[in-house]
Amino acid sequence: MPRMSSLPQHSRSSTFWSESAEGLHRIWWGVRYGQPLALLGGRLTRKDEYLAWFDTVESPVLRHTAGQWSFCRRAPTMVGAQAFNFFGIERVLSDNRGWHWRPWGENWLRNLHAFDDLVADGAEARFEWHEKLITNWIVANAPGKGVGWQSYSLARRIVNWIKWQVDRDGLNEVGRRNLVVQTRFLRQRLGASLNVAYPAKGPKALVFAGAFFEGQEAAGWRKTGVAVLRTVLRSGYFRARLEASDRYRNALVEDLLDLIQLDKMYPGLLDKEEVQRWQDLLPPLLAVAGDDLNPPEEESDAVVFPEPSAQDLRLYAQRLGLASAG
Repeated sequence: MPRMSSLPQHSRSSTFWSESAEGLHRIWWGVRYGQPLALLGGRLTRKDEYLAWFDTVESPVLRHTAGQWSFCRRAPTMVGAQAFNFFGIERVLSDNRGWHWRPWGENWLRNLHAFDDLVADGAEARFEWHEKLITNWIVANAPGKGVGWQSYSLARRIVNWIKWQVDRDGLNEVGRRNLVVQTRFLRQRLGASLNVAYPAKGPKALVFAGAFFEGQEAAGWRKTGVAVLRTVLRSGYFRARLEASDRYRNALVEDLLDLIQLDKMYPGLLDKEEVQRWQDLLPPLLAVAGDDLNPPEEESDAVVFPEPSAQDLRLYAQRLGLASAG
């Protein structure tokens, strides 16, 4: 069966957005925003040697925040201490093998590794579940191995852990160190993260980690994340993704709102003109935000995560003081 393009029909019909041109565009992103170690390490060195440097993490220093995180409404996905429901399919994580149990389906596992329940409605009542789940994930998921280290879930999880820490102060020293490891890993593969269904997630995660942590390395993450976001948001490929689906459009709206709130959590850290650009993008996106968020077919290989409704996004924008959101 031929591969289906991710672009809408009218975009696919143009010369520029032919399948070959789309492929070249993705390759360019991969080369431009990848790092040499990511491009060569898997071929020229043993994997253990390649990943060894991730274990060298000094005690990370967290930047002081100006308040607690205000969450966008999101339906819970944990229905028990080790039980999860994604798109109507409920399963129990009875032991560490479940993190990698392929028969559960690739997309179900991606959602499991994303930790969206940390930022879902009523999360405060599930705090102990979340603490134990994070500890279990760290033990069961060695750096670079398995679904949890794919960019689909990796970037989303980094942001969710940071939001949860800002709001609940739940990450211990091991969790904070592991978050550094995850961010380093994402940075090494940033080019590849732009080639997926949610190309803004990777740079957004770098901006979050770069604001969350102190130090020169964190400043580099932040600078790179902002620069890549600027490129991604201007690309024809990304605009075509927005036209293709309410799900991707709503995801972007939440991303932009999260970045605007991040600026409020760390006043003066992010460039004012950049924050203004993010705000300027929101009114037209909110105006056309919709609720065509149907779950994927059980056998589908689509990359899909639950996204907020249009109404919840508008309420979130209003809470952040964006008057035009109504």
